[in-house]
Parts: sequence; C-alpha cells; structure tokens
Amino acid sequence: MSAVKKTAKFGLYVFSFLVILLVGGAAYLYMNMDSIAKQITEKVASDALGVPVRVGSMAISLQDKKVTVSDLSIANPAGYKKPHAIMIKKIEVAGESFSKELLVFSHIMVDGTNVNLEVSNKGTNLGDIRDNTSSNPSVEKSNKDKSNKASKGENIKVIVKKFSLTGAELNPSVTLLGGDLAKVSVPDIKLYGIGQKENGVLAKDAISQIMNAVLQKFNSSANGAGFLKGMSLDALNNMGVSTAEVFKKNLKDSYKKEVDGLKKNLDGLKGLFE
Repeated sequence: MSAVKKTAKFGLYVFSFLVILLVGGAAYLYMNMDSIAKQITEKVASDALGVPVRVGSMAISLQDKKVTVSDLSIANPAGYKKPHAIMIKKIEVAGESFSKELLVFSHIMVDGTNVNLEVSNKGTNLGDIRDNTSSNPSVEKSNKDKSNKASKGENIKVIVKKFSLTGAELNPSVTLLGGDLAKVSVPDIKLYGIGQKENGVLAKDAISQIMNAVLQKFNSSANGAGFLKGMSLDALNNMGVSTAEVFKKNLKDSYKKEVDGLKKNLDGLKGLFE
C-alpha cells in the first residue's frame, strides 16, 4: 500500500473517531441536560444571593420551552439556627424565545414558598440575604469579578416579562418576642418587565432584582404581623421596611391596646350594675 493511501486511510480513521466523539458528546449532553442545567442554576443563584441554593429536581421540555423546578431551598446565612431560610415547592419557567445572546421568558411562576424567619437584635436572615444581592455595591463588585471568570453559559442575558409568587407563608421560627407565633400568609407578588429596558440583564442580576422585591414584601408582611417587634427603626429601614410602615403598625397596636382596655373597663362597669 502506497504512503498516500496509508495517509488517507489513517485520516479516515481519525475523522471517524472525531465524529463518534462529537455524536457521543451531543448524546451525553442531551441525556444529561437536566442535571447540567441544575448545576448551572445552583451556581448562578448561589452567587447572586450569597448563600448556597440547592435544586431538588429539574425537568426541561425543549418542545414546550418549559422548565419545571421542584424543591428548591435557599440556605440561611451564617449565624442563624435553621438550615434553610426559604423553601419552594415548585417553580415553572415558560420560555418565549432563545438565542445565544438572549433568553426571553414570558412567565416565571413560583408556588408553595415557606419562609423560616429568624430575628435578632441586629437584623433578620431575610435582611442579610437581601444585603447579599447585587444591590449591595461590595457584593456587586464581587459578583462582577466572578462573572469575568465565569463560563459563557453564566454570562448569558435574560428578560423576564412576568414573575408571580403565590401561596407563600412566613414561619416566625425565631423572634425577639419569644413564645409561639402563628404562620402568616403573604399576599401574592407580581413583577413585570425585568431586563426589558436594558434589552437583557445577566441571569444573576435578574435573580437579584426578583429576590430584592420578594424579600422586601416578606419583611413588610413580617412587620405587619408583629414578628419584627423589638428591632430598631434603622434595622427595619435597612431591611426595606419603611418608617411609614413601622409607624402604621405601632399606631394600629396602640389603637388595639386602647380599645381592648376600654372594652375591659366597660365590662367591669357593666358587672357593677348586674
């Protein structure tokens, strides 16, 4: 066999081997797409929130452009008792259009959220997570440094046209009041047009925007239920609870106390004439 034929035959073997590798790699990626996406989601979310985020399971339907996440948990920051701050039963992500540069989601629906609220003199676990998001300049710089080293998949931009959170409950696991307190249902949350003005934002920045709004709502609900009683006004303001909300809550408590006292006195007077 001539040298030319031997070279051509060897080249054919190499080409065939490369084709097998490419096909095998594509098959592996397709078969393990859910687990790979799960790992990326956990890393991006953990970087955005500054605490470990874990996903129980993830199912992806390319045909329907739909992702379903089950049993997502957000860990507590250091120094708190419970292992998790937030646990979510189900998240559904509906896609609209996908390209290499931009992912557009028509709707993200979150249902069945349970929050373990822990309160200390300095703040709350929710407040600490809120401070960890990219709205904090120091964390934003840290995230920016990380993003420069991140993979291309983590740097892709997204638009979320609508976000909704339903069926959320606040569980006051640790407060300054002591004793048992009942869970409180949080009003549904709806957000629109995340990343639309900028024609897309990094995925971690979209997560930060959503979590900032959600945590502020949780903190406001906690304040309204009296879970944050005993905290300083500065600490409450830093958590996103406005002075007006604190004043409104205090006024409501004062009014209730006066009414209860008046009712008790009237009942006492009534007893004198019976």
